[in-house]
Amino acid sequence: MFRNYEWKVALKYLSIRGHDGFVTVIALFSLFGIFLGVGALIVTMSVMGGFREELLGKVIGFNGHVLYQPFGGKMEDYDAAAADLSLVQDVVKVRPILEGQALAMMGEYGTFALVRGVKPEDLRSQTLVADNMVMGSLDDFGTGESDIIIGLRLAEKYNLGIGDEITLMSPRGRVTAFGTVPRIQNFLITGIFEVGEYNYDSNYFFVPLPAAQTYFQYGDQVGALEVTLTHADKVREIYPLLAQRIVDSGMAGRMIDWQQLNQAFFNALEIEKNAMFIILSLIILVAVFNVISTMIMLVKSKTRDIAVLRTMGASRSSITRIFFIIGSSIGVLGTFLGVIGGIYLANHLQWVADLIEALTGTSVWDAETRFITEIPSKVDSAEVIAVTIVALTLSLLATIFPALRAANTDPVKALKYE
Repeated sequence: MFRNYEWKVALKYLSIRGHDGFVTVIALFSLFGIFLGVGALIVTMSVMGGFREELLGKVIGFNGHVLYQPFGGKMEDYDAAAADLSLVQDVVKVRPILEGQALAMMGEYGTFALVRGVKPEDLRSQTLVADNMVMGSLDDFGTGESDIIIGLRLAEKYNLGIGDEITLMSPRGRVTAFGTVPRIQNFLITGIFEVGEYNYDSNYFFVPLPAAQTYFQYGDQVGALEVTLTHADKVREIYPLLAQRIVDSGMAGRMIDWQQLNQAFFNALEIEKNAMFIILSLIILVAVFNVISTMIMLVKSKTRDIAVLRTMGASRSSITRIFFIIGSSIGVLGTFLGVIGGIYLANHLQWVADLIEALTGTSVWDAETRFITEIPSKVDSAEVIAVTIVALTLSLLATIFPALRAANTDPVKALKYE
């Protein structure tokens, strides 16, 4: 399609000696603009995708895929119900849980606590927690009635360690002649976990299920059943089967899957991701306009050369191809460098953030406001391909008008006064 002399002429014009320095500088700025636009778009999309993936993994790993809550907030015969739901296909685990709110006192300090009662064996099978124990162990969890597991952020904030005491105060207390007395109980820390999500590492407390039942006055009842499936995407397929199983067993309650529980949050992330794609694509578009201006100036400065080529037998289509090679080379090279740079930076974001924090002394990533302790990044090949296609398409379209203008140059007028 492209002839040898067309490549030679195009490469000559692309070289520094091929035309005046001003056009060269503009061309380099155009290439750099495409490079920055493509790289920034890939990094942003990777962070947004990684943020969603990390949060999704931690939310599901902590809470399961489906939550069954009985009407009234309490249920008996939970072991039989859990065994019954475990028979449904693709159900990996069904955990009886009991959750309640309390005030956790650590000496003179207090904080909100979300206390979750679980069976010790269920907590040991919950890999997100079991595989992320930074202090202590789950092996002996449940051997004592006052065992409690806390998150690393809470431990660091209040300088807590294994064997330290935490006092839980619940508003659900005993009714006496003098009014309701808050229920107070002391617990000993036997383990500290870090799952990497700030709220979980700061506010969640695990206690053995019998201790939680006694503390919250549930008797031999629980507040919900957590169902874990083989994969999060299976929830739409398995949800009707679970619902039918609940109806057949005569249980009265409601089921909520992870999509319903977090629908608003993940929808907001998806909208933000799409908006960032559109906004950052404008950077590439601005760089493409620079390519157009560069090509027009090049055509203007090479009018005499174009006329000479035409008089020597070069066709209009040949001139079009020469300038198409020039313009597309800027776009292709800028896109290629942007893709390489963007992927590299996306895979080393945490290292860059740590370097900036070390040099400036300021916090780049605040886990308290962003929920996740480290910058997440997940390079999606489909997104990289989409960014590449957008950049290349815009760059190639930008070369059409200048190339056609060069082809329409009249050699007679151009050489009239030569």
